[in-house]
Amino acid sequence: MPRGQRIFFENAHYHIMDRGNDRGTIFSDRGDREYYLGLLADLKKDFGVLLPAYSLMTNHVHLYIVTPRANLAEAMHALNKGYSQYFNRKHAKHGHLFGDRYKYKVIQSDIYSLALARYIHLNPVKAGLATKAEDYEWSSAAQYLDRKSGLADPGIVLDPLSERREDAIAIYIAFMSEPPERLTKKFWGNFDKQRNMVLGDPEFKKIHSPHGD
Repeated sequence: MPRGQRIFFENAHYHIMDRGNDRGTIFSDRGDREYYLGLLADLKKDFGVLLPAYSLMTNHVHLYIVTPRANLAEAMHALNKGYSQYFNRKHAKHGHLFGDRYKYKVIQSDIYSLALARYIHLNPVKAGLATKAEDYEWSSAAQYLDRKSGLADPGIVLDPLSERREDAIAIYIAFMSEPPERLTKKFWGNFDKQRNMVLGDPEFKKIHSPHGD
């Protein structure tokens, strides 16, 4: 089956999901996660990308990345190459660490940014790794509550919600507390699907879909 056409443009917002080969572990210990976060920091510096939200699981990662310079392919190549070389060297492994190509969706930010941040931050809760999203050390959730500084750029999600950061955080908390069954499919299920590479209104999808659909 031919590979689908990639979608790159300036200031694009992406949901990235990168999984270990055969769903294998990509983070074995604290040092692995810290090294990966260091590479994400390098990515921001070297490629100018923004990182509104992230969550490092055990056999996969979720990233919300914004590319002011339309350079997602180069950035992800550097990230995966750098981490794969580190992991294989440290753990005496060989071959591909990640399975196939990373999966992604382009999102219309003013519709999906808040929903995507929620989805990413609740992944560890859904997987039983934490009781509350903000308690999971290896995600950006605590930054959204101003509980710690860090790597993420939560303002991309929070600033459009209100001019006052306190009010924006309150809106975020309220949305986080909504049970999934009370949210429309576009605010939850679409991030689980492998189809729908472009999420947005009809005009957004017409402009950015590979075939205008």
